[in-house]
Amino acid sequence: MANDNGKKVNGWSLLVLIATIAVYAGYLAGALYTYEHLPPIPAEVRTASGKVLFTGKDIVEGKWLVQRYGLQDYGSILGFGGYFGPDYTAYVSKMIADAAIHNSPGVHVKPSSLVKIVKDGDKTVFIVAKPVAEAYERAVKFFENFFAGKYGSTRLASGLFTNSDIKKMVSYFTWTALIALKGYTHGFPYTKGLLKPNINAMRATWVTLIIFMAAVMPLTAYIIIKFIDYWKDERISINLPRPNKAQRLTLLGMALAMIGLGVQGLLGGYMMHLYADPTLYGLDLHNILPFNVARGLHYNLAILWIAITWVSFALFTLPYFGVKLDEKKVLMILIAATVVSLGALLGLWASYLGKIPATDNLWFIIGSQGRPVVSAGTLWLLLIAALLGYMSYTVYQASKINQYPLNTLLKILAIGLGGTAFGTFVGALPIVRPFKNFTLDEYFRWITIHAFVEGFWPGIVSSILIILLVIAGMVPPRLAVAAAGTDASLEIISGMIGTAHHYYWGGQPTFWMYVGAALSTLEVIPIGFLMAYSIVLWRRGEIKTELQKTLLTFILVAGIGGGLGVVAFGAGLLNMPILNYYLHGTQATMLHAHLAMPLAYGIPSMLMWVVAFYLAGALTDRHLSIARKAAVIIAIGFYLQALVLGIMAYRQFQAETNLGYWAVKGIVTPSGKPGIWTTMTGVIWSRLVGDLVAAAGMLMLMVPMLFNLPKALHEPVLVETKEAIRRK
Repeated sequence: MANDNGKKVNGWSLLVLIATIAVYAGYLAGALYTYEHLPPIPAEVRTASGKVLFTGKDIVEGKWLVQRYGLQDYGSILGFGGYFGPDYTAYVSKMIADAAIHNSPGVHVKPSSLVKIVKDGDKTVFIVAKPVAEAYERAVKFFENFFAGKYGSTRLASGLFTNSDIKKMVSYFTWTALIALKGYTHGFPYTKGLLKPNINAMRATWVTLIIFMAAVMPLTAYIIIKFIDYWKDERISINLPRPNKAQRLTLLGMALAMIGLGVQGLLGGYMMHLYADPTLYGLDLHNILPFNVARGLHYNLAILWIAITWVSFALFTLPYFGVKLDEKKVLMILIAATVVSLGALLGLWASYLGKIPATDNLWFIIGSQGRPVVSAGTLWLLLIAALLGYMSYTVYQASKINQYPLNTLLKILAIGLGGTAFGTFVGALPIVRPFKNFTLDEYFRWITIHAFVEGFWPGIVSSILIILLVIAGMVPPRLAVAAAGTDASLEIISGMIGTAHHYYWGGQPTFWMYVGAALSTLEVIPIGFLMAYSIVLWRRGEIKTELQKTLLTFILVAGIGGGLGVVAFGAGLLNMPILNYYLHGTQATMLHAHLAMPLAYGIPSMLMWVVAFYLAGALTDRHLSIARKAAVIIAIGFYLQALVLGIMAYRQFQAETNLGYWAVKGIVTPSGKPGIWTTMTGVIWSRLVGDLVAAAGMLMLMVPMLFNLPKALHEPVLVETKEAIRRK
């Protein structure tokens, strides 16, 4: 809109800033309350006769051992962590249930009767019943045999743990089972005859549905009104000149991102191979690349190649918005990003293989925190936060020297980068040594994950894509700003507060279940809006140039595919507490991630490569046509992957409802018999089809760019496109 002086003004960027400040203020306030209501770590765990099974010191040191060696990138604690190895909490819970049934056959055992929390002077002590003591001793023997490989290949490096280490880790596992028995996890994990979902899971589900229905109609109506108001506005089109030498250097960063994507894909295929076969076609890599290392590198590479792409593309475009960047500054930023990325990856590898001394917490600072997804050492996280903060400041400076609508769109982008930077800093907490309490760990870990994925990343991606659409003359300015502002503000509020949908079973206070379930479900509104917008843009039929067709194709693939991953298989399938109880930590989560991450964030990042290389003259109109086909093929590959993951999730759901949560993953059961993965080798191998299809699409996309990279770096490729000829 315009004021009396005709100057363009807009409050969308202010709204996005307010949303950012509000959610972080809310979470910091919530941290104080959560800290006062943590599941207690007792000084001792004793039997009724006074025998000390283990101490609070054993619990804390066991937790740190699990983190140092990346065991949550292999198995899971209370469902949080890896998808291949056992859920350590559920295995101990199963052993407690077996012992309780053995000691009192035919008698229903109340979970709370198995452990009592008492005060012994100024100390908190857990007094446990006989079945718990028996289960603890059985668990120690089981995991000693398990980590020694006596039940078969674990896909972990050998010789990492002493018996003393294993006893401490089992003390930690048992503590998580005990807090579940005391009701801190709302009945999770499902253990027949012992643990089941409590009433809060059902109540929170109903509250979520009511709030969603109450919110979706007015917000949808508002969005439709904005469509109608702004759709017929005049559009602008900006012809961008060939990039200068400094801009061309950013193509190196994008090429590095392509290599990262390729390695990430190979690691993903390698991991799925390990589900079905302990070796890689007879080659045993467990002491170099065990499962936990492969998984940690796989998801870290996903985050890093996307982040490097965004940094590189921001550097590529900033000169178009008046920011002066010389070759030296661009190279320094790219080198810094590369060093930090390699440092994070090498630190994780060294930490998980025990190559960093345990003294002075060096493994935590320069190695890996060992918290899934937020696994980089604190030094690397702080450096990533600093880099993102610098990029946020640079983009904000660009917004001050541009006019509407680019100034507002750039401000929204700057806030998104700044919000992600602060979230990364939160992930580095407590910086020097790990938290003692698992629940506090999970509280801050998920804030960082959502700052990357569900809170600020959508605003970053949509801002960049909308800027491209405005420049290409495909979106009216007011509609562009409204779309970016609506998406960013709603995603920040719903996605960040919705972080709490991961707090259902981790020991956080009960109110987080209701807040997280309700708010995270509202994420479907802005995602649905972007899906609808991309479809309407396509149906309008005013797309003429090859670049416009390419922008629209990639946005359609990202909007529809990513939307399905987030809406149908995220908010719809996993978010409702009563459903999440049975699907938490299963391949259903992988199904959600393997659609949402590569399509909602991967495809737009690949589009940035295409645009930059095209403007640099390294791609022709023919290459753009191939790129569009590649985007569709990539999406088909991930849909095929999702189909297989869905079948695996259904098989896990059947196993859980029949036997208990302990049965959903692992190569061996608590009794030492073959686990669920040995029954699904045929299904696991069928995922190879989707992997190969997606890989073929990626090669179609990347090979022309990498082939033309040398020419693009030094001089324009002397190939005139049809579009360039038409402009003449």
